[in-house]
Amino acid sequence: MESTRIQGAFFFLLRCGLWGKKQSAYEKELFPLSEAEWDVLYRRANEQTVQGIVYDGLLCLEKNNLPPRQLQLKWSVQIDRIERSYHRNNSMIAQQHAFFTKRQLRPLLLKGQGVAASYRLPQHRVCGDIDWYFESRRQCTLAGLHLIKNSIPRIDAGGQVYRWADTEMDLHDRLFDFYNPFSKAVLKRYRVDFPDTTLTIAGQQVAILAPQVQIIQVTAHILKHSLAFGVGLRQFCDLAALYHSYRHLLDGARLEKLYRRIGLLRWIAPVHQFLVHELGLATEKLPFLSPPTASRMDILQDVWDSGNFGFYDEAYVQRVDGVSVARKNRTEALLRRIVRYFPYAPKEAFWFPIIHFFYQRGL
Repeated sequence: MESTRIQGAFFFLLRCGLWGKKQSAYEKELFPLSEAEWDVLYRRANEQTVQGIVYDGLLCLEKNNLPPRQLQLKWSVQIDRIERSYHRNNSMIAQQHAFFTKRQLRPLLLKGQGVAASYRLPQHRVCGDIDWYFESRRQCTLAGLHLIKNSIPRIDAGGQVYRWADTEMDLHDRLFDFYNPFSKAVLKRYRVDFPDTTLTIAGQQVAILAPQVQIIQVTAHILKHSLAFGVGLRQFCDLAALYHSYRHLLDGARLEKLYRRIGLLRWIAPVHQFLVHELGLATEKLPFLSPPTASRMDILQDVWDSGNFGFYDEAYVQRVDGVSVARKNRTEALLRRIVRYFPYAPKEAFWFPIIHFFYQRGL
């Protein structure tokens, strides 16, 4: 692991970028960095797919503490690509939305640009693939058939992943990435109380989840990847940005009760602590407070070691090829995570291997 100095500087810039606030007192303790240290920090920002946010943090630094000129130029070029990708994804979303609605389908946009809208600078959140949710398996299947009929290639023969122009598009008929089957009824009732809303994207009124539900969806996504091979900082930044933007809409008591009923209250406590202590989310923006000693789970170490979706965990990654990764010691990695998370999210940790291995593989 790199020095705590680099890690400290990294999170300092991430907090500045997220909230646009200078922290002059702490800056003097962490900067300037050497050229080699800047190179490591830049690599880490890319591994965590938060290079746009960290770049925004540079704008809060004193001139003498900025990275070398060559790295500044390299980073600026990358930010231009991120912004272009953001606008291109907006265009693709509008096209895809029009495609589905023209065929009497009702797509709902998950994560992605809907979450980016809660950021201070949405165009600096690195875009992933485009995820569409359909209320029924029939609608999802029909959407896939229409895509195939119109020569949109399917990437995964056994799934619902397609290549639309130069973007990857995923179709889903499951809204929440929770594995415990007994949580479905509770989540369904919760969603009924908070109807979907819309977001204007490239001239299209695109359906997205209400903020109260979107927060649950993002939380489920974080836990899903935490149980699998790891999750990066971008997903935690998503949750922090959502809390910051929509705290006034959240019923903290009800949200706490929901987490308790689906068995996640012990896990959400360290998540909230991580958002405050490492990402700089104001404590008053949390929907509810957890006891500071509620958990000793070290999220920071896990996230720092694994990187985006666990792509950079040297103990379990053989090679990374673009957006795909070849893993080694897969069973060991999964068992280690299940054991680690069981005390904090026992229901999800119990059902994860059952659903993942038996149902998905048809055993």
